[in-house]
Amino acid sequence: MSWIGLTDLKRAHFNPAGIGAPKDKVNVAAELPNAILPEGTLVVETRFLAFDETPQEILRFARHREWKRELSLTLHASGRFEVEAHQGRSVFRAAMTFPAPVTDTAVRVYYSWNGPGRWARLAVKFIATGEFHVAYFDDPLAMPLLDAMTIMRNGNKSRPSSETVFMAVSDRVEPIGLAAGVCEGTPVETPSGSVPIERLRLGDHVVTATSGPQPVRWITRRTVPALGAFRPIRLRAPFFGLSGDVVMAQDHRIRVGGAEAEYMVGDDDVLLETRRLVGSNAAWPEEKLKLVTYYHVLLDQHECLLHDTVWSESLYIGQIAMDRTRLSATALAEMPVTALPTHRAFARYRLSDHEARSLAMVLHR
Repeated sequence: MSWIGLTDLKRAHFNPAGIGAPKDKVNVAAELPNAILPEGTLVVETRFLAFDETPQEILRFARHREWKRELSLTLHASGRFEVEAHQGRSVFRAAMTFPAPVTDTAVRVYYSWNGPGRWARLAVKFIATGEFHVAYFDDPLAMPLLDAMTIMRNGNKSRPSSETVFMAVSDRVEPIGLAAGVCEGTPVETPSGSVPIERLRLGDHVVTATSGPQPVRWITRRTVPALGAFRPIRLRAPFFGLSGDVVMAQDHRIRVGGAEAEYMVGDDDVLLETRRLVGSNAAWPEEKLKLVTYYHVLLDQHECLLHDTVWSESLYIGQIAMDRTRLSATALAEMPVTALPTHRAFARYRLSDHEARSLAMVLHR
């Protein structure tokens, strides 16, 4: 199992067997009032309010019917994320600090717990930049299954912030950070022909834009809620010369070029996030999925891979190997640190937010 509940505050889904799995006949409220999630992750995508001096309570849950249970997640404009949980007489408090943005911005906050391991993790990710921060704590309180259901179903015991985009809960400690990549079924060109990305294996060679065939060092695989900034983007054939549609994460960058790019940034070959293309006929958001599985290919250097006729980036990790705390929270945590490459530069010019918006306006015409 993994994700068992999610909500965008309009529609809610909860299934202890996992979202998308056949629903069992267990009535959680009636038959499992004391069942717990020994480990799990609660994630909330919301908006960080940089100028709000009042603490920003992004979620408050309280249920006292059987025994006291309370949970609150709070952001502070000074750069602080707090989690407080009460269960009977037991209390768990944790707070982490991070560099506060100077403007309002979209964020994703994570509260993960591992009861058997007796540790918890808080994390904050800034969606626009991909920057994320992590902190670990001891002795968390495992979440009751009934509370997870109540939070996801937006019952009157749960009060999410009005800024909330979505909330989701998993029965695992979920990885965070790093770009998501492309969806299952996306073709990747290799020296022996095109293969779906999920069929690539470590050591296989892939065709790159400028470095020739390169060996695959790692492949990340993440299943996440298809909501908010996780919602995938469909690049539609025949745009970009595609013979079939290709589906990617919003923050995944593709190569675009031409006279417009050269005129605006002095380079006719740049990297543009797919979310910038939404609004044109070439790219549509996928609206019907509940969950989406993303794959990303790690190479020795940041490069561009060929998906049908579209070149898009491989996984960029910078120098994350130097930061064991952040690395441990990512989908690369199981990779030997000694095998991690260092990426000192992007494969192509990476547009700033202003440049990306300007170029996207031209491409939409």
